[in-house]
Amino acid sequence: MANPQTGAEACSRLDAWRTQIAAFSFPRWQELPEIDLYMDQVVGYLSQKLAVFYDTDDESCGITATMINNYVKQKVIAPPVKKRYDRAAVSSLMMLFCAKQVLSIGLCGELIAQYRASGAENAALHDRFCTVFEQVLHCTVSDADDLSALSVLRREDRTLTATAIAFANQIYAERQILQYCTEQASADAGGDGV
Repeated sequence: MANPQTGAEACSRLDAWRTQIAAFSFPRWQELPEIDLYMDQVVGYLSQKLAVFYDTDDESCGITATMINNYVKQKVIAPPVKKRYDRAAVSSLMMLFCAKQVLSIGLCGELIAQYRASGAENAALHDRFCTVFEQVLHCTVSDADDLSALSVLRREDRTLTATAIAFANQIYAERQILQYCTEQASADAGGDGV
């Protein structure tokens, strides 16, 4: 069994994560791989780019080839061509892996399809997703009381902003709860010797 962290270690870990989120940015469309990727390359790329959202101690939270295959079977994302995924598929998967934390897979597919049907170019859609999710994430982990940026985002895109807010709040709440549990375990372990 792993040694329980002290309360100070848990706080330090949460603060480090908050700092990572505050500095985090999604790769924009032009930064996505230009060449089509095989499955293992897609998994590796997305795992690296989205690692800050997953607890690295829990393998079940990671991105797997099985998940991607299921999303293709459910027609949530386009199938690969000659076993390779293009930039639009990588973009859709990035959006999907964030949105699926708070929406059903079916609703994630509808969200992506809704934006694709709106006539938005892939690059514009992807970069809009990045901007909205980043601003919401940064606002969620900051100590600022000014939430006016969220109001602006809501006026521009209620659906994407609501999804981003739910995502940011969920991952932040999970980290806060894990910190509390760690602090309690540490306090309980310290009280056993009395």
